[in-house]
Amino acid sequence: MGFLPKRIHHAACLAFVVLATLLVLQIFTYHQNATKSDDDNMMKNKPDNAKLKAKIKPSPTSKAAHIDFMKNQTSVQSKRKVILRETCKRRGLASEKEPPLYTKTHTLVVDNFKVMYCFVPKVGNSNWKRIMMVLNGEKDTVEGLTSEEVHVKAKTRFLSSYTPEEQQHRLKNYRKFFFVREPLERIMSVYRDQFENTRYYRGNKPFHVFGKQMVRKFKKKPSAEAVRTGENATWTEFVDYLTHPSERAEIENELTSNPSDHWKEMHNICSPCTVDYDVIGKLETIHDDAKYVFKLIDAPGKVKYIASSAGTHPTNSSDDGTFQKYLSQLDKKKLTQLWDLYKLDYELFGYSKPAIIPD
Repeated sequence: MGFLPKRIHHAACLAFVVLATLLVLQIFTYHQNATKSDDDNMMKNKPDNAKLKAKIKPSPTSKAAHIDFMKNQTSVQSKRKVILRETCKRRGLASEKEPPLYTKTHTLVVDNFKVMYCFVPKVGNSNWKRIMMVLNGEKDTVEGLTSEEVHVKAKTRFLSSYTPEEQQHRLKNYRKFFFVREPLERIMSVYRDQFENTRYYRGNKPFHVFGKQMVRKFKKKPSAEAVRTGENATWTEFVDYLTHPSERAEIENELTSNPSDHWKEMHNICSPCTVDYDVIGKLETIHDDAKYVFKLIDAPGKVKYIASSAGTHPTNSSDDGTFQKYLSQLDKKKLTQLWDLYKLDYELFGYSKPAIIPD
């Protein structure tokens, strides 16, 4: 039995060697896993050079898209100008030496960007005035500007405020643009915005003189209160007023502050047969037309057109159902009179005659 202690000794030594080997393998494996994890983390955090280059350098696709956009918009403008020039010639509306004072008092100028904008009420002009204020350095953003800030407190200069020589220089060398919309939709929008909503009308005092005239002249058996306030003038009474020059002449004049520019013919506001505009924009294509204007004048990124801004009073009058609803209230005589009044705007700016208008 003396051999047993030796066998135990050998077994103990062997067990020690096995345990030591396992410990070494475990330490080695841990070290490898830790190293791999660090490497993986480094790869995750490593900057993607390809992405960085993409941010720094515009892709060929974006360049091509820009070129295509400018090419397409230039083509659109060329077609609009051809229609305008041909209509001016056919209608005998020769280009004058300079635009009338009325146009000059409706044209805003920003010298830093060498741009001029002729504003037509009810064609997004409040938003464009906000844009001109930002371009002029008066504000940092177009957002949050109230109607009073835009229409009363703005410091953007009118073309009429310059000397005759300065006016001619700007007319010849600056970018010029204006916007139009479907003519009768514009007129319908004026009525819905300024006269139909009684609550809004009451706070819009400059239009009261026109409401009173409509009620006095065209409402059958108006109440004393209606005559006093001019409230609740109907759509047909508004059209009656528009189509009776003598009744309009009693209260309308050529003063810049007169709100009658809201229904004045668009061509009589901006004189496109005399002024060579770079862009004839349309409310119906406002997104692309605004983008085109911004690119032409190299406007900063903070300048943008916001379809509905603070202080505006949208009427959604471009909806086909709404348009037909209001026009269908008029008899053939009134429809014809209204068409005759705004027919030239349709021709100059390439709008189709509404199907409801009699031949």
